[in-house]
Amino acid sequence: MVHAYFSLHKLTGPTRKSLGETFHRMAELLHENAADEAAHLQFRILDGDTSSVWTLASVRKRWQVGEEEIKKPDFEIITDAETWWQIADGKLSPFRAFVQGKMRVRGDFELGKRVLARISTSAAPSVSAEQGAK
Repeated sequence: MVHAYFSLHKLTGPTRKSLGETFHRMAELLHENAADEAAHLQFRILDGDTSSVWTLASVRKRWQVGEEEIKKPDFEIITDAETWWQIADGKLSPFRAFVQGKMRVRGDFELGKRVLARISTSAAPSVSAEQGAK
């Protein structure tokens, strides 16, 4: 069973160079933890008046990263840049960001949860540990 409050493996390098690097690292991790599930994920990162769109698509058991908007992704995350950096650094669980109103999701939530769980840390904090950290 997947714990709802899992954090992702660290997707960032020693310095925050670019958002794109986080999605390429995500694709690498998903490839390492391959599953036979077709999915088109989209991430809309808001930064002031601008936004960038990153996509991850499973094609023949490989994950491809793109910057072209998908009209109807299977699952989409919409968040601001700072929240994304916290998630990518492994400091904030995606579910915690969602329940705190820092992130919106659209589409097949269960699919998104399954895909993100494949790149989660194995030692996710418990609900009670995170509640105590408030």
